Amino acid sequence: MERTQESYRYDFNKIRLERARQGKSIAQLAEEANLSPKTLIRIEHNKVIPRPQTVGKIAAALGKDIEDFIINAGL
Repeated sequence: MERTQESYRYDFNKIRLERARQGKSIAQLAEEANLSPKTLIRIEHNKVIPRPQTVGKIAAALGKDIEDFIINAGL
């Protein structure tokens, strides 16, 4: 069975860690990803399951590929 992007699970802790590593605030990353800070906080704390497009916006704002945040990517 082929996996679609929608079936992937994302590691939101990696997003939080990468944001911190780059020295970006929640407000800064949210603005760069065209999201509200509240939404980004909820994503980072695993309170919501964002659409793949949203994770893609966050990844792009961090200069990363969405695959960098997929759990068990490449398996």
